Amino acid sequence: MEINQLFNSFTELYRPYVKSVQPLLDQYQLHTAQFLVLKDIYLHEPTTLVEISKRRCIEKPSTRKLLKVLHEHDLLTVTPGEDKRQKLLSLTDKGNQIYHEVIEKVTALQQQIVEEAGLSQDDIEQTIRTLKAIKHQF
Repeated sequence: MEINQLFNSFTELYRPYVKSVQPLLDQYQLHTAQFLVLKDIYLHEPTTLVEISKRRCIEKPSTRKLLKVLHEHDLLTVTPGEDKRQKLLSLTDKGNQIYHEVIEKVTALQQQIVEEAGLSQDDIEQTIRTLKAIKHQF
């Protein structure tokens, strides 16, 4: 197997996967990038714009735009940190509720995909290890 095929395999998977998840997000007027930031805040709250940007590997101006939309939809709260320049981000009750509703639907979709593909638990665990090993090279 060629190295290119490894990288092509997961880049070819990305768009179809996002297209299958987007209708679930549409119910909440969210795009994939917005939901991924919402999820990041849920997993790491309280957090900051800089921390989100580092974890998600996105530029701060892009993160700022995503946070603005989430804030406008009343999904996150912004409170001053110890350093007044720093703003701490957490989810509102509405943000938590939407996160849980979406993640439940996304998990069901992922389970269906895995079952239809006939993947075993070992297949899943090996794929996760492989992708993590590649990610750590960046």
